[in-house]
Amino acid sequence: MEHVFSEQILSVEGLDVQIGSSFILKNFDFQIHKKEIHALVGESGSGKSTFANVVLGLLNEEALISWNKFKIFSQEIQAADFSLWKDWRGKRISLIPQTSAIGLHPFLSIRSQVLEYFHLVQPRLANDETGIRLLEEFGLSDPKAAWNSKPHQLSGGERQRILVLLSVYSGADLILADEPSSALDPDTGRSILKLLQKRVRDLDAGLLFISHDLSSAMEFADTITVMKSGQKLETIKKEKGTWNPNSEYSRKLFTLDQNPA
Repeated sequence: MEHVFSEQILSVEGLDVQIGSSFILKNFDFQIHKKEIHALVGESGSGKSTFANVVLGLLNEEALISWNKFKIFSQEIQAADFSLWKDWRGKRISLIPQTSAIGLHPFLSIRSQVLEYFHLVQPRLANDETGIRLLEEFGLSDPKAAWNSKPHQLSGGERQRILVLLSVYSGADLILADEPSSALDPDTGRSILKLLQKRVRDLDAGLLFISHDLSSAMEFADTITVMKSGQKLETIKKEKGTWNPNSEYSRKLFTLDQNPA
């Protein structure tokens, strides 16, 4: 089922990011709307993570950045001043990291970490009853036990579900997922992506999905932007459940994925 999107969250035109004499991103365009899952795909070094860092306001200080247009949350950003991002990061913009080792403190209980996080961003959710209910909603088999556990007592899939939970229920308008299932077995990863897809739509957020795994992007995204060497080759919309890339590079990527060796 294709979705029609209206309210735009982010629109970037003519984005350049340069370090020294090298362009990491060159004349890059990108748009994402509420309820939309927009995947960035491309080989290592294509610029996916650099763009994610731009969106998070965490770009390397050595980088020179400019754009023709940068509009986020209906606000036009005139120059590369990321001071606004300190009020948005973690609240209006949320990140799901690749592994729970990045997102969870190893020595603190799940309960203490979830409650502390929600006290900061969503106080109405910062109570034991809601926390256990959300763990159950996100597929933990024994949510009460998990609530009082430390991260090492849970599986990798359970820890990653908790990170997804925190990001989705942060109240963020824009969620960045950087290879959120890469450290998991295929079945667990797929179930987490399906859950993330549903919750993003339910909560009116937009999801920027960064992945080397084109098959996951093709299954779960509404829109795919293909990148190569810091540039956008094309942006493709799913139409009647199918993808129809135009560039030769994109066609090869999609063909290889659908007909693996």
